[in-house]
Amino acid sequence: MIEGTVPFLINGEEFRTYYQIHGTIADDSLPPLIAIHGGPGYTHDYLGPLADIAKSNPLQPIIFYDQLGNGKSSRLTSKPPDFFSVRLYVDEIANLVEKLNLTSYHILGHSWGGPLAAEFEVQLQPRGLKSLIIANSLASMALVGKSFSERIDTLDNPEEVRAGMAKKKTDPKAYRAAMMALYGRYAIRYVKEDPIPKELRVLDTVLGDEETGEGGDPTVSDNMGPKTRNWTIIDRLPSIRVPLLLLTGKEDMLQGYASEPYFWRVKKALWIEFQNSSHVPFWEEREKFMTTVNEWLQRL
Repeated sequence: MIEGTVPFLINGEEFRTYYQIHGTIADDSLPPLIAIHGGPGYTHDYLGPLADIAKSNPLQPIIFYDQLGNGKSSRLTSKPPDFFSVRLYVDEIANLVEKLNLTSYHILGHSWGGPLAAEFEVQLQPRGLKSLIIANSLASMALVGKSFSERIDTLDNPEEVRAGMAKKKTDPKAYRAAMMALYGRYAIRYVKEDPIPKELRVLDTVLGDEETGEGGDPTVSDNMGPKTRNWTIIDRLPSIRVPLLLLTGKEDMLQGYASEPYFWRVKKALWIEFQNSSHVPFWEEREKFMTTVNEWLQRL
């Protein structure tokens, strides 16, 4: 594994994007797969199982990175709200591709990473992109709201969960409890490891340690939330030129219909649903997920 940072200039100010490369990027290697994590406000760590693909075939590199403001990339705690935008994170992808000298590559966007991957293709029409993989994701925030509401209704205490989810800033413990009620059923439902691996404790990234509250950074989450409240890409999906693999989990909090428009509106699209998965099939059906992605990469 190789790791490092690349410079990212914004209005003359330099920031750093942290990345990892698993496998080998060489003249005889296959186009790498860039994995884009969710959030907004999480890190690449929970996507770690994707490195299995490079382990089984070192000539199929996998690239992880932490989005600006998260993890080991430059933090943005002093930046005003107008600094943050979807375009900022689209440009970061382009900058990473340029700085790593990638001429041909695939992109996998998981959860919120899906919109970033799709926006990258729609807005920039990048020359070297070979395909998109949109996993456990969304085509609009309106569909997310509908799906979440339906899933919450199936929980034992739906009104308590809704009340807790509204207290992110005023009562972080109540917010965490509410989110974990949803996540436990519809995000990490089939994860076999006990206790849950630390990589999947994504709320710690934003809220800090469960006991002490230390170590969290809500900057990106707090600033991007209002910016994406009405986000949609549905009407722009026909602009996607490359083949698209849509992956969903049967028991996901983001139900299949939340990302279904990708299947109907993108010219070359394949949809596969994992029957024994919720939001993280690369943990829940790990071998099947890797086989599915690897076969997709090999056929293009």
